[in-house]
Amino acid sequence: MKAFKSVGLLTICLLLTLILSLGVCMAAEPQYGGTFRWPIVQEPKFLDPPMYAMSSVQQITCNLYSGLLRFNEDMSDVLPDLAESWRQVDPLTYEFKIRKGAHFHNIPPVNGRECTAADVKYSIERTGGMYGKKAEFKQRHYFEGKLTSIETPDKYTVIFKTKDPYPAFIQYLASPMTKIVPKEAVDKFGDLKRKAIGTGPFILKEFVRGSHLTMVKNPNYFKKGLPYLDAIHMKVLPDPTTVMAQFIAGDQDVISLYYWQIPTIKKEVPNVIITKKAGVNSWMLRTPPQVDCDKPLAPPFNDIRVKQAISHAIDKKKLLKLALDNHGDILISHIANFPPYHLGLEDQIEYNPEKSKKLLAQAGYPKGFSVEMLTWNAPYMLKPAQVLIEMLKEVGIKVNLKVLEMAQYFTRAYHFKYDMALHVGSSGIDPEEALVPYYGRDATYYKMCDKEIWDLIDQQNKEVDKKKRTALIHKIQRKLLEDANVTFLYSMNRYVAQQPYVHMKHYYQEYQVLIAEDLWMEKH
Repeated sequence: MKAFKSVGLLTICLLLTLILSLGVCMAAEPQYGGTFRWPIVQEPKFLDPPMYAMSSVQQITCNLYSGLLRFNEDMSDVLPDLAESWRQVDPLTYEFKIRKGAHFHNIPPVNGRECTAADVKYSIERTGGMYGKKAEFKQRHYFEGKLTSIETPDKYTVIFKTKDPYPAFIQYLASPMTKIVPKEAVDKFGDLKRKAIGTGPFILKEFVRGSHLTMVKNPNYFKKGLPYLDAIHMKVLPDPTTVMAQFIAGDQDVISLYYWQIPTIKKEVPNVIITKKAGVNSWMLRTPPQVDCDKPLAPPFNDIRVKQAISHAIDKKKLLKLALDNHGDILISHIANFPPYHLGLEDQIEYNPEKSKKLLAQAGYPKGFSVEMLTWNAPYMLKPAQVLIEMLKEVGIKVNLKVLEMAQYFTRAYHFKYDMALHVGSSGIDPEEALVPYYGRDATYYKMCDKEIWDLIDQQNKEVDKKKRTALIHKIQRKLLEDANVTFLYSMNRYVAQQPYVHMKHYYQEYQVLIAEDLWMEKH
């Protein structure tokens, strides 16, 4: 019996060895060469990393620049990038060692010099709004007023000292908007909106507005042996139907996909690989921002009951079905549906049109009122806008839809000139990234005057006890729901279609969607 067991174990071991050997033999080895093609659907206004939180910008800049850190694929952790190592010395002090031999692109005026601790110090200060027009640095809340000092005791060491305990600090260093740039390039060009000189795996060759953007391989990339690709070519293709047609014809290697395109793609490209990602951005219906706290909002939005009536008029379940055929998740608040910071279903605003009508009547609008709603001309905005108009009409609110080009919309939105707006709010890995720029005392993406919320946001900013911080963030969200300046609707699933010969990592961070340093293709 013992001999039988031994023979059996031996047989199993041999089989496992054979299977593993076959697996190794069958595993494809990365190949060098080729031009990777991924279209740009929303052409970016400019390429300066901390100035524009738009996924199509970071789709490009994450390949031109490096940060100290970056996020891993499922957003659960941060990884070293330019940083070789880091440690938290005490509650207020972080020490980073940066890689030796990481060089900027060989482009004047930088000419391929080595990236040093001084570049890290300058870039973090710049992201925090210390240089240039402060208003242009939309992510300056990451570091503005948060740091006591940035010391560079030697060429490869950076020591950050925060004013208070800062639980979001590491997340912000890993943000796709926190990239390391050379000072002399900013000094020469004024900014990096149309120029790019980083330490990333690719070098910007040309950006022809309305046509295409091309990046070529950085031969001196600090990660030896990478990248595999010769180049990345991004054609500007705003029409989703054209994008899909080019993918089917084999003229694009990877595309972002709308859910309604999936059946056609699967039929026309049998071996296509489709990846689904949970959305972290929030569709929301905004009422007018209050820019000046000394100037109350104009009627009817100066009455909280009107804003609460709007929230109760929206059937989110029906909206998600009609607008997205359920390819998304219903939101309760701005914080994306990731634990532990998002609220539970018990906090969801009740769909109750009768209550909505009652609130409008109490506010002096028994027959409702007329208002203009602003949005932009993309299918993923127009369809929900039409559904919302019908829902609001049911309670007496007549909505005139104003549709703009995307760039025009955001220009007007950031000047806070609208009555109502169907908007998509960005979010991040840390919940603060949704709270501070939208609802904080120095918010840049939206404006509201609520000192209680401002103070709570400031408190959570310094709270390192996760349980206590979670409680504060829940309290903030409940107050936002009560104020009803914004009705939070849903997040939309994202889909990526790739040709079967493409080998790539998928990043769930919406603003770090493509890092092509280790992307390779069997066919090129």
